[in-house]
Amino acid sequence: MLSPEVPEPPITGALPLPPLQRLDAMDDDDLADWYDYPHALDRAYVRANFITSLDGAVAGDDGLSGSIGNDADRRVFAILRALSDVVLVGAGTARTEGYHPVRVRTAWRGLRERLGLAPAPVLALVTASLELPATVLDPLEGSGPLLVITCGGADPERVAEAREQLGEDAVLQVGRDRIDVADAVEQLAARGLRRVLLEGGPRLMTDVVAAGLLDELCLTLSPLLVGGTAPRIVSGSPVEQGMQLAHVLESRGVLLTRWTRG
Repeated sequence: MLSPEVPEPPITGALPLPPLQRLDAMDDDDLADWYDYPHALDRAYVRANFITSLDGAVAGDDGLSGSIGNDADRRVFAILRALSDVVLVGAGTARTEGYHPVRVRTAWRGLRERLGLAPAPVLALVTASLELPATVLDPLEGSGPLLVITCGGADPERVAEAREQLGEDAVLQVGRDRIDVADAVEQLAARGLRRVLLEGGPRLMTDVVAAGLLDELCLTLSPLLVGGTAPRIVSGSPVEQGMQLAHVLESRGVLLTRWTRG
């Protein structure tokens, strides 16, 4: 005689999972509400946005994140930018992905105005070498300004050249031999740039997590297996930070998750 199945005991202290929401059923105003930053911030709030394949790759075999994304991911990517004061990115990622200074859709300019934000976010480029990708020096119509973040030990000639090209206040030096990301984020906040959107790459993400700066992670899970040698969203030295699932959106098999500090 078979013994009756005994149900597993509930896990005490576990938080209930948020319900799965359909992204395609949301209009842009709904989406903006779901992803809005906390209001009345008195410090920088750092949100990171990444996409990975099912096997953890941040890019396809072409080395680009766009090759593992789709329209749903691009839609959320755009609203996250529209809600931010500043997009923080490493020079390597900016070079690989062909970054330009940031602009937002005309339809979201009213949203930014209601939130008291500038017409477009600042692009903050993190680079120790000051080898600036040509594309970041090529503003698009309606795009925001460029801010370069480097260290105190950067080549003085390149620092002077960047300041002459971009403006004295457009080059921020933090740390001595390496860039101090905690100081950088603090100085962004001092400039009124508190809604920080970190878009990569993995090395900069590692430094941000290691410094205890990450408040939120927006992670899109693409329904693909790609193999290869692409890094994870955090790479290099081991770090650890607990995160708590805040919401899950779904669109044609793509899961768009949002995690906050655990």
